[in-house]
Amino acid sequence: MNQPLISLLHPSRGRPQKSFENSKEWIEKAGCEVELILSLDNDDPEVVEYGGTYESHIAPMTYLVNANRSVVDATNKAAREAKANILVYLSDDFKCPDNWGQLVLKEFENENRPCLIKVDDCLQKFHVPVLTIPIMNRALYEKLGYFFHPDFLSMFCDEHLYWVCHRIGALKNCPHLKFPHEHCSIGKAENDETYRRSAANWEQGKAAFAKHKAAGFPI
Repeated sequence: MNQPLISLLHPSRGRPQKSFENSKEWIEKAGCEVELILSLDNDDPEVVEYGGTYESHIAPMTYLVNANRSVVDATNKAAREAKANILVYLSDDFKCPDNWGQLVLKEFENENRPCLIKVDDCLQKFHVPVLTIPIMNRALYEKLGYFFHPDFLSMFCDEHLYWVCHRIGALKNCPHLKFPHEHCSIGKAENDETYRRSAANWEQGKAAFAKHKAAGFPI
């Protein structure tokens, strides 16, 4: 395999079949060399099922199992393993357009600065200050030292990332890039234990966000 152009950071929990089917679709539609970094929790009751499900995966992939506190931990550990210059957060409930990899690479072609592209998740209004599917270059990742700030468990980590990137001038708006978020809140997915586990972190995330906001959103 050639050096991957894009690293898919894919934390998952409790959804081995959905994870496999979705990541396979992303890889098949990429239109360029990508790597998949699957990041799992060692206390996931279905962690063994992932190994069996992914045995026939078509893409070069890294398989991580760690004692994660949360999806933020799992994502950051995946980012540390990434080899590509472009890092994409891949959740189980995000879809992608055809040749999405080529479309993403085009947006970064002339970006020599730390940069994150804000795409349309087809769920929230584009102007809402949140990054549900962050896509950043390595320059930004190295500047921040994280993909999601480790103060967060799940909730508000994407809103925090927006404001940090806004403050340092790293945002590039790409409303023409559509990556539909098939969330349970709109009936596109079952409200399972993984969603409920994340939602339980609302107050923790709200408090962490308030602390960072009061400090002016430092890196």
